[in-house]
Amino acid sequence: MMSRIAGLTITASALFLLMVAIMLGSAALFYMCTAMILTLAASRLQAWLSVRGLQFERIVPETAIQGERIQVEILVGSDLRIRRPLITVRDNLGAKIGARSVTPSLPIAPSAEQPIRTQYQFRPMRRGKHSWKGVQVSGTDALGLVTMTKDYETESAEMLVLPAPIPVSVDLPAGAGWGLNDLTSGLSRGPGIEPYGVREYSHGDSLRFVHWRSSARAGRLLVREFETGSNASVVFLFQRSHGSEVGPLGATTLDAMCGHAAYLAERFLREGAKLELPQLEDQPKTLAPHERYRQILHLLAELEANESRTLAQELIELSPRVPTGAVVFLFQAVDDPGLIAAAQSLRARNIQVWPLLYDASVAGGVRKGGSAASEENILRLQSAGMSPSVLPYPLESQEVSA
Repeated sequence: MMSRIAGLTITASALFLLMVAIMLGSAALFYMCTAMILTLAASRLQAWLSVRGLQFERIVPETAIQGERIQVEILVGSDLRIRRPLITVRDNLGAKIGARSVTPSLPIAPSAEQPIRTQYQFRPMRRGKHSWKGVQVSGTDALGLVTMTKDYETESAEMLVLPAPIPVSVDLPAGAGWGLNDLTSGLSRGPGIEPYGVREYSHGDSLRFVHWRSSARAGRLLVREFETGSNASVVFLFQRSHGSEVGPLGATTLDAMCGHAAYLAERFLREGAKLELPQLEDQPKTLAPHERYRQILHLLAELEANESRTLAQELIELSPRVPTGAVVFLFQAVDDPGLIAAAQSLRARNIQVWPLLYDASVAGGVRKGGSAASEENILRLQSAGMSPSVLPYPLESQEVSA
């Protein structure tokens, strides 16, 4: 802004001097305004050349956690063998990723000898697979009088934004599945005898399970991880039919489901439960808890409400894959009348269905009776012998520290 004002001021001054020089017939004033005009022309040419003949390559993390600060690096090369003044590069992130706290890139002077690295940081606030391309380059002359910008097409960058766990308190009803109550009460906690491998130390791990040899090689604390031997089996099912996702982009009911599911998944896996998401995967492989948790985050990141079937229809179709004695958590935002009959068909196999409800009416676009958290729907579910829980929605804005 300041350079533009300075350039306009000098241009206006040069034109004024030119008119005065013509009126007075002053050669000195004429030479002075000519020098000013030539300086502006040279500055404009230098600014124009500063943003020409550039090449770009991005280095983007493959995955990021929603709300966490990430760093993107851009390698800038030059096709022209000229001395360039400093330029700045602005990445065209687009609105879909919900970028916040975007820092400006570091000013650089690209050369033909080798690419120069610049970087910027931002916080992606919307889960999912995102791609973007194109940059805008701004450059000035050596005196900072003229600023030029140019848009460049670049190769697409892709990044998967994983949902951030959103803490939620859920109290299991009595008799909730084989081993699940013991698991959550702590009666089944403790290591087993079958080791999975090693993982990074986290708060609460016992120091007696530290694998000192691996820790010394890695330069950080690593602990041995064991199979707990718990019999608890948990299944997550999500309402993903068309029209069931409501709320503002980046803070919809489905986003709240994914955040709560991520938190509950970490909790159940840490305690040794077997967790399945049959809507999003085939028969899962046996993995260490931390590897399985990472896999679940990837599945949740790409969850979309684009299914033609209702949640009740999916529950019926997937019921053969639900282990006997399991607890099925249903994440639901919009009323589904067929859900009660679908859930009752699972009781013969000692499978409990536990609805986790969201009040879609507060997001607008859903009539009060159509919300899964309406009083009418809660009473129907309770009359059918289920224990529905209403989870918080809309979510309060949570700042994730870098």
